[in-house]
Amino acid sequence: MDINDLRRMLKAAAGKMETTAQAIEDLEAAGNAEASAIEAAQAEFDAAEAEFKGLQTRVQRAEAVEQAKAETATSELNTGGSNPGAGTGAPAPAQAKAAGQEGIEVGFMAHALINAKGDRDKAVERLEQDGHSAISAALSGASESAGGVTLPRPQGQAVIELLRPKVTVRASGARVHDMPAGELRNARQATPSSAAYAGENAAIVESEPTFDKVEEKFRKLTSLVPIGNSLLRHTSASIALMVRDDIIKEMGLKNDLAFLRFDGTGNLPKGLRQWAPVANWATIAVKDAATVEAAIRAIVSKVEDADVGLINPGWIMRASAKNFLASLRWANGFKVFPSIDDNGTLHGAPIRTTSQVPDNLGVGGDETEIYFADFSEIMIGDSQQITLASSTEASYVNQAGDTVSAYQNDLTLMRAIAEHDMAPAHDAAIAGLNGAGWTL
Repeated sequence: MDINDLRRMLKAAAGKMETTAQAIEDLEAAGNAEASAIEAAQAEFDAAEAEFKGLQTRVQRAEAVEQAKAETATSELNTGGSNPGAGTGAPAPAQAKAAGQEGIEVGFMAHALINAKGDRDKAVERLEQDGHSAISAALSGASESAGGVTLPRPQGQAVIELLRPKVTVRASGARVHDMPAGELRNARQATPSSAAYAGENAAIVESEPTFDKVEEKFRKLTSLVPIGNSLLRHTSASIALMVRDDIIKEMGLKNDLAFLRFDGTGNLPKGLRQWAPVANWATIAVKDAATVEAAIRAIVSKVEDADVGLINPGWIMRASAKNFLASLRWANGFKVFPSIDDNGTLHGAPIRTTSQVPDNLGVGGDETEIYFADFSEIMIGDSQQITLASSTEASYVNQAGDTVSAYQNDLTLMRAIAEHDMAPAHDAAIAGLNGAGWTL
């Protein structure tokens, strides 16, 4: 039983405590309940509380074990990797992990799992033979299932953290929170209460805010990466980094597209474009300086007029759209948006670019999208785990539509799975437009 199972059980036990506590209150409020009924309800509550405390202890213990394994694996890599002091009687001096090597433990684990054809025990043995005893100790605690091997949580978090700069919504400051039970429901205030002036002794007009909910549940992101077996026959830090980077690249591109444009149907996340209120999105068919400047200003106004605090505002667009805006000039030759070239901002908010925003939308096939949001209002629920599996016999369909045999081409297919979802606390925090011809 892994730590997420324990957390789900802990959540269920807390719900049972809430239900039994409410039952006691209802009996006491009735005033005519028999003492035996109240005693029975209290016994149920005590049992639920004992179950909760027991599970809480188990969760804390499991978290401590994971943290210890993560620190052990990291400390090994910080001292030079494959135990360079072995056989000399002197340990290697401690060194800071080199920049760019964050998450390299995952690369070593994935490499070992691939060479062991997904067999965790053999992968652990391989790491031991290569001198990575601390990493093998961490991998030995990984859970196995039909979907592959789920890496220990600290190592999964390392990869997810490396996804941040690759995924513009994450990089823009969206709030990432743990979602260990696979589902999260947040209450939000849909309409506020009101206040009014009144005469002396006049009745105060009643006002009630209304509430609704924001739900997130795991959406499974899968990535299939073909790797040449000639490379996998070698064990080194550079190969581990290559494996790590392949995972991050493929997952990052798809995650970026999902959080921007997917429609939320089936097993897909719902991206910013679909969360944006209809009134907050426009289509601009011309591209003269005055029209473009007014349209950009109107996007910001839509969010500000909704009383969104703009704590962490930001823009997302294609690089060619950013360059189009930077190149716009007034009739006198001055730049319309000089801050883009000066410091990479637009109306004081940073711009992040991605090729995942298309430039062939609309009837004319020349429209692109520009997003603006207060990213402090955007919530990403994440399992903080990565599951790996591999095959040397399977086939895959490449981007050209051709079927490629891994066996015939001496490849190994590596599949990585992550689970997450995204939702805004308030969708009025998102606005944008489709601009026709707004690219260079």
